[in-house]
Amino acid sequence: MTGRRWTLVAVALAGGIAGGLTLGIALGTDTSWGPGRGFNAVVGPLVGWAFIGTGLFARVRRPENRVGLLMIAVGFTWCASALIVADQPGLFVFGYLTIGLPYAILYHLLLAFPDGSLHSQMERALVATGYFSAVVLKTLETLFADTGASPRGLPDNPLLVGTDGGVLADVAGFRPELGVLLALGVVALLAVRWRAAVGAQRRALTPVLVSGGFVTALLALFLAAGVTGISGIRDQLEVARIAVLAMIPFAYLGGLLHSRVVGAAGVNRLVARLGRHGRPVDVRDELATALGDPALTLLFWLPQRELFVGAAGRPAELPAAHSDRTASVIEHDGQPVAAIVHDRSLVDQRELVQAAGAAVSLVLENERLDAELRATVEEVQASRARIVASEGAARRRLERDLHDGAQQRLVSAALSLRMLTGTLNGDPESRRELDSARKDLDDALRELRELARGIHPAVLSDQGLRAALNGLANRAPIPVELTGGPTERYPENVETAAYFVVAESLTNVAKHAAATHACVRINRAPEKVIVEVSDDGIGGADAASGSGLRGLADRVSALDGHLEVDSVPGRGTTVRAMIPCGS
Repeated sequence: MTGRRWTLVAVALAGGIAGGLTLGIALGTDTSWGPGRGFNAVVGPLVGWAFIGTGLFARVRRPENRVGLLMIAVGFTWCASALIVADQPGLFVFGYLTIGLPYAILYHLLLAFPDGSLHSQMERALVATGYFSAVVLKTLETLFADTGASPRGLPDNPLLVGTDGGVLADVAGFRPELGVLLALGVVALLAVRWRAAVGAQRRALTPVLVSGGFVTALLALFLAAGVTGISGIRDQLEVARIAVLAMIPFAYLGGLLHSRVVGAAGVNRLVARLGRHGRPVDVRDELATALGDPALTLLFWLPQRELFVGAAGRPAELPAAHSDRTASVIEHDGQPVAAIVHDRSLVDQRELVQAAGAAVSLVLENERLDAELRATVEEVQASRARIVASEGAARRRLERDLHDGAQQRLVSAALSLRMLTGTLNGDPESRRELDSARKDLDDALRELRELARGIHPAVLSDQGLRAALNGLANRAPIPVELTGGPTERYPENVETAAYFVVAESLTNVAKHAAATHACVRINRAPEKVIVEVSDDGIGGADAASGSGLRGLADRVSALDGHLEVDSVPGRGTTVRAMIPCGS
């Protein structure tokens, strides 16, 4: 037997002894000072046993979950608080001192259910307030409580330090009012959680939260009756509160059994559907229906990249430790296939989640391969986009280098030749040679400017796409009509791609189309820019036969766009590019 199991056995024995001693003391005590106290004397240890036993069961099932520990703590502290009915002053004051502690732990249990963790600042604040009231304020109250002077015939208080506690006693005296506010806050938060829950989450939460909320509401009424002086119903409220409190462990077990039955039925239906159809239309929807979690999502494991991706192939992270979602990893042949991201309330039904995952493991493997393919395609597209962006940056650097370097030197040389020509008045031959050299230099400068413009036009970066397209239209050898046109700046990669689509298309029109007119249209559609270049030429262009159009198609595709060429012989050509541009 392992050390953990020995510990559980020891806790079980200690719980049995604690409850038995408390019950024996209670049965041997005069409880004539209140029917509620008498009921508490006998039923109290039984409540403690119920919580300890259920807590041990929860601890065996889910050792990482704190719900079991909290249940065990409620059971032991309840047994301790039941000693308030004892005649012996020492036992009585111990029960008196710990009487609020079971409820502080119960608040912690209810707000942390079902995964054992507190997830909001409000939950932490309520739990901290509960412990402060049960430990600090109750200790102060005990130090100044003259129980022996009570008309109910209570034993003396051996911890009494005086009857006039001053400010400390006043602070401790606020404990009942604080208890009412605290109980109402817990009830309100439990109600909000229950209303927000759906499907499997609500099934898992309902038994415990409803019974726990009812107990807390009864405690609020009990404390409020004491604060307002309405003491006639306090004993009845105490009896009802203890009776409902005893139901919480059984509500936990009943809810667990119900969830397992419902979940198993859902898994059986899932297996039956797989048997009929082979592969569900949407495995996510099938799992969400089987497990009762409409928000369920699937992540797929890519072993080569060692990460999870979503259905679209994009990298995804598993839920954080303190999230209201968690993940169950599904394996096939000993290797991770996918992760089912589901509500944390399904943690106590991990076997059902695993069973549902195992039922669709083959389908999940196919889905994983599809996700891996989509991830590869997305990675290739991203790589192509980076290559295009890098090429664009290189083009811009080269254009700037030509403009600021060689082009400026040629301009300077041309000016020097002009100045030198003016000094050769008496030598016609030298003048002709200088004029010829100057003409060659001007031609070289013009060609260099055309080359720089073809690499990347500076006007595109400085003034935008519309100005750059106007420049193309003005330099074209045939009339070009520019319609539409951007009224705003687009992302740099979009403007560059649109510019080169128009530039290459107009070059092809001039070289091959025998056209008399061309038209350029730029339209902004939702999430994309549509670029069209049409002419009235001879048509018959084939995008597959020319490197220029193939290069344009690659450039547009790298941005996740699409290029179409409509070119019927004798009816002209239309090149249309659809380039994604966001919303």
